[in-house]
Amino acid sequence: MITFGALSIAVILAKGTDKPLVLRSGHAISLPIFPEILYHIYMNKPPFNNLIRNDIDMFWSNRLGLVHSVADVRSFVCEYLPLLGIDYDTSIAEAILQLQRIDVVEAQPLVSEITALAKLIYDERDTSTRLKLWQQLAKTVGYDKEISKIDINLTSRSNVVKYIKVLLSDNCMRMWTAHDIAYKIVNLMAHYDITEDDRLLYEIWDLATEVEVMTLAGIEKSGKLDEMIGLSKELGRT
Repeated sequence: MITFGALSIAVILAKGTDKPLVLRSGHAISLPIFPEILYHIYMNKPPFNNLIRNDIDMFWSNRLGLVHSVADVRSFVCEYLPLLGIDYDTSIAEAILQLQRIDVVEAQPLVSEITALAKLIYDERDTSTRLKLWQQLAKTVGYDKEISKIDINLTSRSNVVKYIKVLLSDNCMRMWTAHDIAYKIVNLMAHYDITEDDRLLYEIWDLATEVEVMTLAGIEKSGKLDEMIGLSKELGRT
């Protein structure tokens, strides 16, 4: 990890080269020659400027603006629960914690119960304990499908492809900001070595590194997110 002041930047250490490495921030650094080719990415949440923060706040404001009742609260949570075992459960907990923003009097007791459980999940390190908490939360909202797995495996290409296709599906595009989705795709490099030879995967990953630090207006104008979605549909043919 390289830090410029308070700014933490994801760095890919490309072994086998002494060429300057250009970071997504635009800074370039020189690396020594390493003995073998490996990629390591160390991720912090991307640095958001005020415009991007405003975009994210607007996304959640619009999404939560559809929640007007106890039934809506339950439906909101139940939209995210099927992604357990597919996406990071802490990310799902973060999304559910957005319910703290709503101001629906009749739903407050349920919201308080749900968000208390979601916070416990987010803070808990032990997977088996988190699983039990998720099962309790599911029962609280009347989710009737069994939750038996919350861990995910992104160390194989097939699993990475499935994950990307889920993230870039219409359903997930409604449930998370473009920035969150791009960040998750960038973070894949922490688990799986996406090389330039793997053209489609690499192009999607490379576009994601740009999208995660763009404003929503910039994303729409550039067409980069649409390009990622188009490329993800081609993945099913490779």
